[in-house]
Amino acid sequence: MEDLRQKLWLVAGGHMTDAPATTTFASVVSCETVRIALTLAGLNDLQVKVSDIENAYITAPCSEKIWTVLGPKFSADARKTAIVVRALYGLKSAGASFRNHLADCMTHLGFAPCLADPDLWMRAEVCPCDGFEYYAYVLLYVDDVLVVHHDATDVLLCLDKYFKMKPGSIGDPDVYLGATIKQMRLPMVSWHGLVVH
Repeated sequence: MEDLRQKLWLVAGGHMTDAPATTTFASVVSCETVRIALTLAGLNDLQVKVSDIENAYITAPCSEKIWTVLGPKFSADARKTAIVVRALYGLKSAGASFRNHLADCMTHLGFAPCLADPDLWMRAEVCPCDGFEYYAYVLLYVDDVLVVHHDATDVLLCLDKYFKMKPGSIGDPDVYLGATIKQMRLPMVSWHGLVVH
């Protein structure tokens, strides 16, 4: 499946089907939510890590009833009828199927969606080094994942057990949703007897 030629075979012609009556897209975290999460990470000295889910849509079960006749590339199976069981790229409901599948996984891992932004997932945590209580966050933009946690890599490795991450994609963010991101420390400034960091 990692061979690009085989991956190209796994694309459906969504233009040949009618639009489903239900939601067909994957919702995404808002830019404002990302800014707030990064601010909270900075204020609470939490790690921020990102990753990309590999072949995202085909990890999810298909929510449509789709069948196809296999072409000559399938050799001995050519001209056989096949039922599509995965949310192939090109299906109108693939985005929603993947988002629902990912939401089930996040719930299984103990995260709950935020009421203000359902693509921000939260879980109460306690930092083992100092007992600091806080909320860990996982922000989802289709297959782009951003984690705010005292051990953000561990959260991404837990997700990797369910959704294979692209090799080498787990790490510090430099760009997220088109914005350049970098960590910086501001010098201490005294203002009317208050120390501001």
